[in-house]
Amino acid sequence: MDENSSCVESLLDNDPQVMEEAVNLLLKIADNILKEPENKKYRQVSLKNKQVNRFLIPAVGALEVLFLMGFQEEDDHLLLSLEQPLDQLRQYRHQLLRLKERNPISAVAGVPEATASTVPLASGFQFGRVKMQERLSSELQRVAVYESTGLQQKAREVMPVQRLHQLARDKMAAVNKDLQEGATELDFQDCVLMELLKWFKEEFFRWFDAPTCTQCQRKMTACGTQSPSQEDLIWAASRVELYSCKDCGTYDKFVRYNNPGKLLETREGRCGEWANCFTLFCRTLGMDARYVLDFTDHVWTEVYSQSQRRWLHTDCCEGKMDTPIMYEKGWKHKLTYIFAFSKDEVVDVTWRYTANQKEVLKRRKECDEIWLVTCLMELNRNHQATFTQEKRNFLQFRMVTEIAEFLRQDKTTKDGECEGRQSGSLAWRLSRGETKNSSKYTFKLSKQEEEKREFLVKYSVAQDEYLRVSAAGGEENKENLLKGWQAGTHSAKDIFRKHETDWKFVYLARIEGSSEGKISWCVDWSHTNLKVKKVMVILQHTTYESGCVTWQVCTGDKCTIGDKGGVLELGGSEVGNDVRRLEVSAVLSGGCQENAWQHAQLCRQLDSTVNQFPFLINIMFQK
Repeated sequence: MDENSSCVESLLDNDPQVMEEAVNLLLKIADNILKEPENKKYRQVSLKNKQVNRFLIPAVGALEVLFLMGFQEEDDHLLLSLEQPLDQLRQYRHQLLRLKERNPISAVAGVPEATASTVPLASGFQFGRVKMQERLSSELQRVAVYESTGLQQKAREVMPVQRLHQLARDKMAAVNKDLQEGATELDFQDCVLMELLKWFKEEFFRWFDAPTCTQCQRKMTACGTQSPSQEDLIWAASRVELYSCKDCGTYDKFVRYNNPGKLLETREGRCGEWANCFTLFCRTLGMDARYVLDFTDHVWTEVYSQSQRRWLHTDCCEGKMDTPIMYEKGWKHKLTYIFAFSKDEVVDVTWRYTANQKEVLKRRKECDEIWLVTCLMELNRNHQATFTQEKRNFLQFRMVTEIAEFLRQDKTTKDGECEGRQSGSLAWRLSRGETKNSSKYTFKLSKQEEEKREFLVKYSVAQDEYLRVSAAGGEENKENLLKGWQAGTHSAKDIFRKHETDWKFVYLARIEGSSEGKISWCVDWSHTNLKVKKVMVILQHTTYESGCVTWQVCTGDKCTIGDKGGVLELGGSEVGNDVRRLEVSAVLSGGCQENAWQHAQLCRQLDSTVNQFPFLINIMFQK
């Protein structure tokens, strides 16, 4: 059997019924394309499609066959470009037909209908048990790599530990200072995790779709796979994806490494590489972390919070923390099995990620539930055989507590919220503009600014910092440099800073699922006798579709609406002699469908931008 057909043969690893349904759908996709090669509709396979979710994603080898046919990943769908030759598609269609002929399933001649339906179920369960146990055991052994002192040292060398710790200390102090009565204080690790998540997504790791041709500077097209070389296997490579340039014929490859040590060097990949490398960083920082495997084709990390006394869902690809329901509610995944693996144990954590346990149970057909519980207990018993009794007791107690959490957890979601919000969610408290640390800051004129009779502050969303200048043409006052968009806001509700690492843009937007976001900044000079000569405010904003940004400048009882150009100038007479305070505010709303939140943006700019400031407040005072 040649290497390219191994993925087709791997379809046999599935339950017979699952295999048949997957093969039939793959053949249907191929036949549609061959019948109408120019029809773009047939060349796009949506990962949100009900049939794809039901028949392809759960089937071992099915998506790999599509990749071998020439499909490549494009956000939420797979695409076979019009330029892609159909030779490979014909080849794998032929192999699928041969596989189907060799393994007839539905035709059970002479067997009564009721009997025929039970035979695949029984044999499927038996076969599923073997595959399930192998997969769980293999993954439990693999995660031991995160405990390597050599790997952790390598991770420590590329991680800005001191900077992350300082940012975490600042965040912890700000959040805990104004906690409401009865609220649980955040500890240092919670805040470090949040900063690590942000740094990893925005600065360290890159998403990989397809390589860019070094000659033509165009994205290359997938053209199959090959076996890893001996050198690749040293780094636990699973396969090698091949790519070619349709213009000049240049070839390139992308090795799917499974060793996090190699990922510290390559710093790119898809969700598997992301979660693998991120989990190593968590363990390097001493966090109790585990690698989470979702059988509907996604992976992420969980970290145990001492302050919250529970495991926190952490998805570094999405930059999301403590939003476990988003896969079911937002991504519309038909969940089946989700397991968490750590140096200590393997746990079935499916129930943390669903609000509909009955429906999930109906889809769990790999093995019977009683056997699965027994299998997990046996795996953990063997794995923990050398642990002290005290540690085994601790792990058992924590697991019982976790199971109790599954049973009592409130899984309701807010209207229109894709992520799935829980009451008191740590992520919402930390980063969604609902804590007091993001409000009530007021810029007050310094002695130097009073003497110079000018106030100037400007904000760069790319650098995420406010620069305060003492006078026109003067040097920046480093003592008043503020890091982070929240640090200079007077109020903020349902606003966050979005970094599009793929498109290289960054901006302020409203939180996904919220109907509107609000933000304001305030300047106060009531401790002086200064009178305003003129005011200039720049607040650049961008809208798409039906998105809307309304902004205004208020001085005393008078408010002036800003225009679409993002620049507003006021003279002293328009402000008034008795005014001692100025407030700039903006409301983001509108937009359509699931991306409505992205259709109204403030301060949008390239993430590499320096010395450009899309937000500015400049007040000149009379002599």
